[in-house]
Amino acid sequence: METKNNYAKGKYCNVNGKTYKKIEKQLLFVRHAEGYHNSLFDERRVHEAVNVRDPELTPLGKCQVADLREEVEVLLKSGVKIDKVVVSPMTRTLQTAWGTFSGFNIPFQACHYITEYSDAPCNYGTRKSQLAKIWQQVDFSMVPEVWWSENEDDINITRRAKQFRDWLFQQPEKNLAIVSHAGFLHELLQEHFRNCELKRINWIHRSRKHVRKH
Repeated sequence: METKNNYAKGKYCNVNGKTYKKIEKQLLFVRHAEGYHNSLFDERRVHEAVNVRDPELTPLGKCQVADLREEVEVLLKSGVKIDKVVVSPMTRTLQTAWGTFSGFNIPFQACHYITEYSDAPCNYGTRKSQLAKIWQQVDFSMVPEVWWSENEDDINITRRAKQFRDWLFQQPEKNLAIVSHAGFLHELLQEHFRNCELKRINWIHRSRKHVRKH
C-alpha cells in the first residue's frame, strides 16, 4: 500500500521495469547583469576586459537588475516560490542576486561550483574571508577560502557542472534561484543567456539508490 501511495504522489516512477525515486526541482536560472568587463568587450577593448579582476556591475548592469527585480516580483505575486537563492561568489553575481532577490525573506547561499569558466583574471575571484565581510547576508559556509582555479580547462568545468547537479539534488529545497554566468550556464544547460536574463527550468532526477523494496 505504501508503494502504491508513493507512486500516486509521484515520488517514484518505473522505467524499463526498474523503480526510481523522483526528485523534482523548480529552478530559476539567471545570468548576472552587465559587468565592467562585458562593457569593455563590447567596445572591443579585449586586453583590458580580460584583466579586470572580479569586476563589479556597470550602471547599465544595475538598471538591468532593477528591471529583473520587477520581473521577479511579478513571478512571486503569481505564486512562483523561491526557497533559496544559490549564487556564484563572483562580485557581479552577488550584486545581481542581492539586487534582484533581497527583501523577500529568501536565504542566500554562495556556491563556487557555479562560478564562470576561470580562464582569465576577469573570472578570478576574491577570497572567501573578504567576501564574507562585505556580504554578511550570504552563507559562504561551503566555499573554500580560495575557491577559483586559474587557467581552468574544459575537463574541469564539465566536472564542476556535474558536482553542482549532484549537490543540487541533495538539497532539501525544491524551488531555487541560481545566479551564475554565461559560460557555466551553457556548460550546464546548453543554453545561451543574455546579461540579466532569467529562464525557468524544471529538473527531475531519478535515483535508484534511495529506493527501498516493499
